[in-house]
Amino acid sequence: MISFTQDRDKFNFRVVGIVIHNDRILLHTTLKDDFWTLPGGRVEFQESTDKTLVREIKEELDIDIKIDRLIFINEDFFEYDDLNYHEIGFYYLFSFPEGHEIVGMNGEFNGIEDGGRLIFKWFHIQELQNIEVYPERLKEDLKDLSQTNIIKHYIEYQ
Repeated sequence: MISFTQDRDKFNFRVVGIVIHNDRILLHTTLKDDFWTLPGGRVEFQESTDKTLVREIKEELDIDIKIDRLIFINEDFFEYDDLNYHEIGFYYLFSFPEGHEIVGMNGEFNGIEDGGRLIFKWFHIQELQNIEVYPERLKEDLKDLSQTNIIKHYIEYQ
């Protein structure tokens, strides 16, 4: 994976998936975190970003997805686990197969990767304002993705 640490600095090349169904968006967290993020993972060498997302969702949920389009590129600077992160993320809109059981799930449920380490939950888009989700800027842009006809590039300092 394209991720490396030097002293207290860490770089990640990450791909993120945005899936919305019936005005709900899928997020995940872990037992140790008190915030939510969009699903995804780190890019492998010689792997395109769209293929990364397909692989990551397969590893995390065992579901084959369809990539719709790239909508954001986010360059994020933040602190986590006593490290200073510099993360470049490609954010794709994707969909699950028609009629898949995951779109009807309610409450929290565990993924399959790493013994179910990731906890997933569907949130109504309006709920994003009331929960801690990162990166924060995406709360507004995720409200209406139909208005996004161009790729947006953000640089975030937290």
